[in-house]
Amino acid sequence: MKKIIGALLGVVFASQVLAVTAITGKLIALDAGHGGGEWGAVNEKYGVKEKDVNLAVVYALRDKLTADGATVVLTREGNETIDSRKSRVDIAIEKCQLAAGRKCDVLVSVHHNGNPDPAHDGTLVVYNEKKDVSLARALHDSLISRLGLDDEGYLHGGYGMTVYGNLVSALTEAYYITNDQEAEIYLAGTRTPQEVEALYGGILKYFEAKTSKGRR
Repeated sequence: MKKIIGALLGVVFASQVLAVTAITGKLIALDAGHGGGEWGAVNEKYGVKEKDVNLAVVYALRDKLTADGATVVLTREGNETIDSRKSRVDIAIEKCQLAAGRKCDVLVSVHHNGNPDPAHDGTLVVYNEKKDVSLARALHDSLISRLGLDDEGYLHGGYGMTVYGNLVSALTEAYYITNDQEAEIYLAGTRTPQEVEALYGGILKYFEAKTSKGRR
């Protein structure tokens, strides 16, 4: 019996070791863009609001990152209005301090783009400072690879998410929610899991690269 218990404990221990990734132990802030009376982009045909899509993605991404051993904080947890990008960063900083007593490792702001043309689609990632480029590139490459949409680049956009609090951050526009086909895929429940896998993959790639550099 002791041998059996020992073997089972060994299997459990081995599975825990295998579960450790470059994300394990990281402190990640997720920002669901818009909220409250600020709807963001809206798909006119289906009435899908960007603020709701953003939050759905953030919830699912939080669960996946947490299962991988990360500590995750959300700037927006419901339909509240946050008055500025600076306030979003301030909330992230405060919540990271409360959760772990230190600065966030990264902040990812989740958005979905809008365009008057309901057929227009594509993927864009925005960064603000040089230190954000590697995160933006990792997120961009993963989204492009997994979603397969037109590549609108990872661009310096001056959105201001990164300049406040000196956090490494990027803003993602995975697709255009004003695109009718995208709205249909979202409502069918298949787009959000695809996007979450892509965002997770980008975050993992970012931390793997940092870990690799640290070993040199």
